[in-house]
Amino acid sequence: MSNKKNKNNKNDNNKKKKSYFDITRKKRSKNLKTVILPIIAALVIIAGISIYLFSQNTLSVAGFGPLGSAHEHAAFLVKVNGQNIDFSQPKYQVQSDYIHVENGDGTTLHRHSTNVTFADFLKSINMDIDRKNNCLVFTNGTKYCDNDDDNKLRIFINGNSTNSISDYILKNDDRLLVMYGNETNEQIAKTLDELNKIEIQYT
Repeated sequence: MSNKKNKNNKNDNNKKKKSYFDITRKKRSKNLKTVILPIIAALVIIAGISIYLFSQNTLSVAGFGPLGSAHEHAAFLVKVNGQNIDFSQPKYQVQSDYIHVENGDGTTLHRHSTNVTFADFLKSINMDIDRKNNCLVFTNGTKYCDNDDDNKLRIFINGNSTNSISDYILKNDDRLLVMYGNETNEQIAKTLDELNKIEIQYT
């Protein structure tokens, strides 16, 4: 009788052991699925983002030199119908690592790469110059073009009138002016004087 009882106790102990190991195995499996796998997935995502950002900051893009291959500063103004466009607004700040305005300043252009043009800056802030029709273009569809009402798109580099600024690669201390309207020569001279008085931010 006691043998039978001992056998039953042994079987009960085995069941307890078995069920304990089953439970801990299930817990480990559950922990693996709910804790470890998401951590691994998060690490993989973080690594992927880091590699992408690193490549964006070091490799050349669209013919540009690598970031840091230049560090030039120029003053600029874009004036439409007598009003300066305020590039100090957040929507214009650092829209490209290669050429931008920064630190809440809207009159100093910073170029951080070789082969980057003024047009590249304009495109980064959703603007452009249509050289064929001589228009200042906004991506919302607004265009300011030469017309019969004496409104003209005028461009000046260091005080000198030029037909195009799109392909211009700014240099240190340059002063660039894009203006659209029907200003008199006196008003143009006043705007150029305003541009010359801008303090270029060299940081």
